[in-house]
Amino acid sequence: MPALTSCSAVELARRIRARDVSAVEVLEAHLDRIERWNPAVNAVVTLDVERARARANAADAALSRDEVWGPLHGVPFTVKDQFSTAGLRTTYALPHYTRFVPDADAPQVARLKAAGGILLGKTNLPFAAYDWQCHNPTFGRANNPWALDATPGGSSGGSAAALAAGFTPLGLGADVGGSLRVPAHFCGVASLRPTEDGPLRGIRPPARPATVRHIAVAGPMARTVSDLQLEWAALSGSAAPIDVPVPAAAPLRIAVTPELGGVPVDTDTQRVLRDALEAWRTAGCSVAHRPAPFDVEDAFDTWARIQGFEITAGLPAPLRHTPVRQLVWHGYVRSQYGSLAGRMAEGAELSPREYFNVLDRRATLANTVDAFFDDWDLWITPVAATPAFPHRRTGADLQIEGVSVPYALPIAPYNCPTAAPGHPILTLPAGRSSDGRPIGLQVHARRGADAALLAAGRRLDAALSYDSSPAPLGA
Repeated sequence: MPALTSCSAVELARRIRARDVSAVEVLEAHLDRIERWNPAVNAVVTLDVERARARANAADAALSRDEVWGPLHGVPFTVKDQFSTAGLRTTYALPHYTRFVPDADAPQVARLKAAGGILLGKTNLPFAAYDWQCHNPTFGRANNPWALDATPGGSSGGSAAALAAGFTPLGLGADVGGSLRVPAHFCGVASLRPTEDGPLRGIRPPARPATVRHIAVAGPMARTVSDLQLEWAALSGSAAPIDVPVPAAAPLRIAVTPELGGVPVDTDTQRVLRDALEAWRTAGCSVAHRPAPFDVEDAFDTWARIQGFEITAGLPAPLRHTPVRQLVWHGYVRSQYGSLAGRMAEGAELSPREYFNVLDRRATLANTVDAFFDDWDLWITPVAATPAFPHRRTGADLQIEGVSVPYALPIAPYNCPTAAPGHPILTLPAGRSSDGRPIGLQVHARRGADAALLAAGRRLDAALSYDSSPAPLGA
């Protein structure tokens, strides 16, 4: 048998229920790996050791009485330090909350606990959960387990790095412009950006108004798609057996768009995409190249205007008025994100009527995407133009094939416009660059088809035979 820290969540859940291994043994194996390797990766920023041990002991005692708490009985999990956790420090990546301890769990955390999971600790994220890297003002920088000099991505970078390092079998993250998808792609793990179904609760300090009402979603992260299925069943409240077999169904109809927003992907990403498409054709899928089902620039503008308006609405009163607001957007934010900040600054200036007009545009966009899925089961796009890149100052230029480009350019066109319609997106590990860095692909589906997307993802994953083992880290 593989080491416990290399086992999938599905395998751990099955072995715990069969009493082949105890919940205590599983927990201690992960704590030991964290102790040994987290100083190098810096993915886990807060541990809940004593309560986790108490709950693991209680899980084993319950099984001795033939009591099963749920599908995650005894399985450890970590959550991004953006989600409130009762009795456990939650900083929301804001320095003045460094010592804050919430009274209640975020709903998603509560669901994972109710399904029998054991909260192990909290994972790293960038300042205010807003970057495609993972530099935290309190906890420092998280590193990519596959290349410690590279970023694990952001903003759920610590969650992805913890999975890739074998510190946890399950993680919880959130996404508004790639915060689940980019870290999963950079670290070689899977994530689900679920169908957007309402405001995301539990990711803001209680004293701050939740003005971000659209596009932001919480989602599961894991090393395999089958583990995502298990975790998604807990998060969504759906019933699912521990080990769901790969479904046998009609051939999948797959549309592919290799490039979005006029930004080409690098040679390694092109190769991984070609190889994946060939594997899926060999497996009997119908695969065809198609243009994006919407105007990418219009979708990008819609995303940015909604984000700019809603983020600004949550600022303290003195910052909601010019000229201070202009300083925020055109000074600090533009220095970090370049032209993306300009798009969002336009959203910050919207009147209420204009804001609701943008929401109407978004509804039309979502209907257009759904109509596209009348003819296709899945839509495949890259996650970013490159694999994980070396650490750098936020806002510093990146490179595509050795050409310097603005910081947001390799990532934003693939993640911001695709988030706007609110449909579910699976990030599927698909291959590696020539120097061993992971490369993933986005798999999109119709709104509300999250379970079907995960089932289809199992079929795609089986055809690829991607090795989901954690990074070696010298052991």
